[in-house]
Amino acid sequence: RAIYTDYLYQFEIAGAILLVAIIAAISLSMSKSKITKSIHPTEQVNVKKEDRLRVVKMKTENKEG
Repeated sequence: RAIYTDYLYQFEIAGAILLVAIIAAISLSMSKSKITKSIHPTEQVNVKKEDRLRVVKMKTENKEG
């Protein structure tokens, strides 16, 4: 009861701050920025096996010495 009687103003301010924070978080997460990466389906289908992975043969190192 003390929250609703003695601290009503502070309680309403805290509620307003939380509401603004929720709206800001939703708007930031829903915004479409140009940072996101995307690939066209035609480019994804046309990829060849040779373009994806390159195997490099290396000599082993001796740890003796």
